[in-house]
Amino acid sequence: MMAANFQGFARDFGPAGVRNHLLVLGTCGLNASGARKAALSLPGSKLVASPYGRGQVGDDKSFHQRMLTGLACHPNVGGVIILAPDNGARDLYASAVKKSGRLCCALSLEQCHEDGELIVATAVEQGLQIQQSLLAQQRQNVPVSDLIVAAECGHSDASSGIVANPLVGTYADRLISHGGRFVISETLEWTGTVDALSQRCATPEIAKQLQSMYTARHRVAASAGIDITLGNPGPQNHAGGLTTLEEKSFGAVMKGGTGPIIGALEQGQPIRDKSGLYLMDSPTLSPESISSMVAAGAQIVLFTTGQGNPYGSALAPTIKVTANPKSAARLPRQIDVDASRAFLGEIPLIDCLAPLEELITNVANGETTWSEKLDEGEEVISRQLPSI
Repeated sequence: MMAANFQGFARDFGPAGVRNHLLVLGTCGLNASGARKAALSLPGSKLVASPYGRGQVGDDKSFHQRMLTGLACHPNVGGVIILAPDNGARDLYASAVKKSGRLCCALSLEQCHEDGELIVATAVEQGLQIQQSLLAQQRQNVPVSDLIVAAECGHSDASSGIVANPLVGTYADRLISHGGRFVISETLEWTGTVDALSQRCATPEIAKQLQSMYTARHRVAASAGIDITLGNPGPQNHAGGLTTLEEKSFGAVMKGGTGPIIGALEQGQPIRDKSGLYLMDSPTLSPESISSMVAAGAQIVLFTTGQGNPYGSALAPTIKVTANPKSAARLPRQIDVDASRAFLGEIPLIDCLAPLEELITNVANGETTWSEKLDEGEEVISRQLPSI
């Protein structure tokens, strides 16, 4: 039976966090090295340092700001140190963070007279104070309906579509039935499934949005002269028994369970308060896809893999799930959930659900995943247009 509650960090606005991170946020390439230095001097802090952020225009600029704002105000973040190039950028992000109720210290190179050493020293001094405040905050009893869980698949194989993804999809249905929210992305991984997904959309408008997102991604590939069927499935997929992109896609979308789709979201768009399944437009590769769902508010990521994949989110604990017995044995310090007995036919798939639910609850309560233990977390923000 799914736990009705977890022990989380209640927020003034929005869902509770399953972590209470101090985030060091470098808003552009001018601040990236300073943000890294500050984070190294603040043990336990998390770093998001964008290598770009100035000279961007149009949709690329607004998307970049949406991602950084979403990460800074993420449920798992309790305090933020902002390093910006100028006072305008500093105030832009500081305003959003303060409105969200997070502790915040915002600095700019402009206010520090372009002194890189001064901005780092000030960031560390303020960061230590915020860390002390965060350590004093206690976990509280929070309803499971506060959970937003994202699902991703990487280096999939036959075991992914047969066991790992359906297992995650079964959990998605269960979480939604308890009032939670679930999100999947990877737009081109919908190839061959769009008609079936459209029929699951709660309204014709959502179906139209989903189809438009899918068409736009294909248009991007075509304009670059790329045939997405070439090299996809990739070498790891072929080695694991996947033969066509459609076969891969039908396995991939099983992560979303069987319920109605109540939202088709742009990349990084905040997930609404309403319980249900959301699909998000995103690139196919795991780092950009996962970071987009995390910036949208997902506190936990379920990452299924056939052949193994070390990537994890910096802010959202990432639970690796495999049903490939060889991968489970080869990667004991990567895989959190081994469902290979179901793939081998030794137990029914449903027998894997209770252990998965228990682990997710434990992780929400503070238990660390392998990705967290090995500090493999990162956040990756897409580029959409050239800079000027």
